[in-house]
Amino acid sequence: MIDWQRALHELSPLEVAAAVATLINVWLLVRNNIWTWAWGVASVTLYGIVFYQSKLWSSTGLQVLYYLPMQAYGWWVWLKAGPTHHDDLPITRLSARGRVLWVVATLPMAALLGWGMSFTGAKQSMVDALVTAVSVSGQYLQTHKKIEHWFCWVAVNALYGFWLLPRQQLWVSTVLYLVLLGLAIQGWRQWLREEQAVIVAVAA
Repeated sequence: MIDWQRALHELSPLEVAAAVATLINVWLLVRNNIWTWAWGVASVTLYGIVFYQSKLWSSTGLQVLYYLPMQAYGWWVWLKAGPTHHDDLPITRLSARGRVLWVVATLPMAALLGWGMSFTGAKQSMVDALVTAVSVSGQYLQTHKKIEHWFCWVAVNALYGFWLLPRQQLWVSTVLYLVLLGLAIQGWRQWLREEQAVIVAVAA
């Protein structure tokens, strides 16, 4: 049982700030808004510190070494890689072969990272490594507006919200990631609608 009174008393202002920044970041992503990347910088920086303090080494490295530089790269791609080079990058999909290749690349990465982290004293090393590997794939696909990135975030948010974070007693983040799970499902549906609207407009 969770002692919610104690959990609320021990809330970390840093974790609360990280949660708020992440919520705004994903809310903007659902709406296909380029300012998602600015809030992403704040989110990943704060969560890098939170995960470091919790000895989630794979997640710490993910935030600092991958997510942070990818915010700048993603911002540039969304802004400049579209037809008019002015924040008009279209939503697209991977081919069936591309989906298989991403799965084939992601799972061995998770296994190798989990094995390596098991020697470092990291907490929940295999699950932490799995969400890290899936997040690496999801972030890259998000950067290029591939709709499949939402499947990655559904999996990551479910693992964080139902398994990883509760076991580290990061209750604010646990609630956050369950909310993010709902937003990921909403985002997938919203991007599907936007993709379909473009297809209809082009056909007309």
